[in-house]
Amino acid sequence: MRRRGVSARIKRQRRASSLNMSKKYSLDNATLNQALPLEPLSKRTEMSATASPAVVFVTGGNGFLGTTTVLELIKQGYKVKGTIRSQAKADAFNKKYPTQSSSIDWVVVPELTNEIDMTTATADVDYVIHMASPFRFNFKDSVKEVLEPARDVTLVTLKAAAKHPRIKRVLITSSFVAVWDLMKDGGLWPGKTFTADDWNPATWEQGATVPNPFFVYSVSKAIAEKAAFEFVEKEKPGFSITTLCPPIMYGPPIQPEVTTSNLNTSMSIIWSVLSGQSKEYPTTGLPVFVDVRDLAWLQVTALKNEKAANQRYLTISDHWYFEELAQIVKEEFPEQASRLPPVVRTEGPVHFGFDVSKTVDDFDIQWIPLRKSIVDTMKALYEMEKEEKAGKL
Repeated sequence: MRRRGVSARIKRQRRASSLNMSKKYSLDNATLNQALPLEPLSKRTEMSATASPAVVFVTGGNGFLGTTTVLELIKQGYKVKGTIRSQAKADAFNKKYPTQSSSIDWVVVPELTNEIDMTTATADVDYVIHMASPFRFNFKDSVKEVLEPARDVTLVTLKAAAKHPRIKRVLITSSFVAVWDLMKDGGLWPGKTFTADDWNPATWEQGATVPNPFFVYSVSKAIAEKAAFEFVEKEKPGFSITTLCPPIMYGPPIQPEVTTSNLNTSMSIIWSVLSGQSKEYPTTGLPVFVDVRDLAWLQVTALKNEKAANQRYLTISDHWYFEELAQIVKEEFPEQASRLPPVVRTEGPVHFGFDVSKTVDDFDIQWIPLRKSIVDTMKALYEMEKEEKAGKL
């Protein structure tokens, strides 16, 4: 029997019964503004109600992944101290989540590369989750606008944390692109099985010269993550680190002030396809995914997981391709089917496999399946679109 966490062939069918799960895993969009992140299909451990809440410092806490992670932290009993670029953004978060706002202390830090500000901000916390990293496709100078900021923000966060003996663990959100060589075989690598031991071999020099924004981003993530492990090895701080390497993330967008016109990159792409804006299905460039709720849970759980000390993990749930997502939408939202082009291809491209058995073994996670992730995502987006048309957003 195949172990959990080892990918199957891309052509295998997924069970439609994945939707017949406990209701605790479904999203009630009528109460979206008050919703906590949904629980992945995993074992859960809540902090003792009598224990003094530990404080977690987060960067990037008001984005797609960040909001889900912050709410998961609060759900598990933590207090949150988060950086934010302006008080207006802090106010927007607290307005959307008034019940949780009493557990969050927002600190305005306009530039995360300011070591003095970051040292002050990381005082009096127990853990750090570092999610912020530049992700832009429009830049003039790849070194100054992408490579250096990704590396420097990570190192400044670690240097600041190292000045506080109270901090026990720093969790860094890396990316599958720090693992994957997207220049080989167009990134598909048939026959290759990726593990957490693989690294993107691209160099700083390539990132500075290759005119491909996604390639530059992949180099920035690999460089930043390598710099983090090198820092720990050289400086030997009082904390350990854990890095997680997720691919494309799907799941309900619950961040403040989100609309269908300002979605994050991965969500905006599938929305353009699954809302019928695209007249044909694009090539699936990165054919693996994870649900944002699974990743948020892993990030929070990793803080106290002894096995995760100074470890790196792949966080991949399953394969996917655009026509498969469209077929799910046609089956689950028949009223939306006419918006989509006909589905002709019934199999995705032949591509690499992945082995996440280390992640499964150390965290005992059962991944949210693709069908459920897409149904929950599109349910939220269609409801968002409906409210926008009604002038409610």
